[in-house]
Amino acid sequence: MHHPPPTIGFPTESSAHERRTLLTPHLARTLTAAGFRVLAEPGLGTGIGQDDTALPQVEFRPAEQVWAASLILRYKPGPPADLDRLAPGQAIGAIFHAEGDPTMLAALTRQGVTAFSYEFLREHERHPLAVAGGQIAGTQAVLAGAHTLQHPLGRGILLGAMPGAEPARVVIIGSGNVGSSAATTAASLGAHVTVLTSTAHSATAYAHRAPAGVAVEVNSPDRLAELLRTTDLVIGAILISTHTTPAMITRAHLATMRPGSVIVDATCGYGTGYLPTAGPAQEAGEPPRLVDGVLHLKHDALPQLVPHTASHAYAHAAAPYLARLARYVLAGADDPAVASAMIARQGALVHPVVREHADLYTTGLAA
Repeated sequence: MHHPPPTIGFPTESSAHERRTLLTPHLARTLTAAGFRVLAEPGLGTGIGQDDTALPQVEFRPAEQVWAASLILRYKPGPPADLDRLAPGQAIGAIFHAEGDPTMLAALTRQGVTAFSYEFLREHERHPLAVAGGQIAGTQAVLAGAHTLQHPLGRGILLGAMPGAEPARVVIIGSGNVGSSAATTAASLGAHVTVLTSTAHSATAYAHRAPAGVAVEVNSPDRLAELLRTTDLVIGAILISTHTTPAMITRAHLATMRPGSVIVDATCGYGTGYLPTAGPAQEAGEPPRLVDGVLHLKHDALPQLVPHTASHAYAHAAAPYLARLARYVLAGADDPAVASAMIARQGALVHPVVREHADLYTTGLAA
């Protein structure tokens, strides 16, 4: 008796201003080679100039058929109302960041679906599906900071080294995917770079792979305050900033900084966070905020600004893990790493970070 292959559906992305796509030729080949049937809406790659003919392994179907697949895979989950298209028993994977969205948490519970958030997938003490996005964001944070230093109210410092001129001084808070990428980019331009890590262990671990000339130190309030007095560009790149994360840079610090210096919050998080002077997250294209003489940029989704690069880099890195996710959901394979990315099971919130935030919203502490 012939059994049809298990089916994965790729609906068109529907988040506002979203041009990225998860279904690149590389991912399509990976999933079909693993024995899965892949359905997609026509034109889902339009945002990056990808024609449907680039995906010969994919069956293009109307949205209703795509959304009926047992497993839905997307880059971003789309608005919470999109989950109303799912039925109990279906599964969906995306970069949810649902812990920051009480409306999305309610939708996950209401629809009784099983959901996986790629950024939580953990294996070998790492989050492999956060690497590509973090690396892109780190590079972008430095380039955005370099541009802002040239703003009419900026320091007027070129991040690239020039004979006869002092190099720009850059401080990067965090040595993870975002911070290490930012350090590599800033150092390659010729800036004087100091990376601050959370612990002595992380400082030692990063120092072994830091670019030549990058200083690596353990972050402390006193040392950060000292560095801020002479820095031109600060990149905030810590992994997690939540409603309870204490401030690292305050208005009192801004008063000691050089006029026209720049702070870029590249990881944002939830609530006021560790860089509260940056204010709320900005939309793409918004000008920097001037607070006490210091220019601030706070962009929550930097990779969204480079959809072509982000789509191909992310899908290439994620392909083997998404094939494993499909085997876990559609074939019952045992896979603890994939299970670590589950945020909801049949309508119940199961990931500890998601549950913690849901409790904060319920009690009003996340207001």
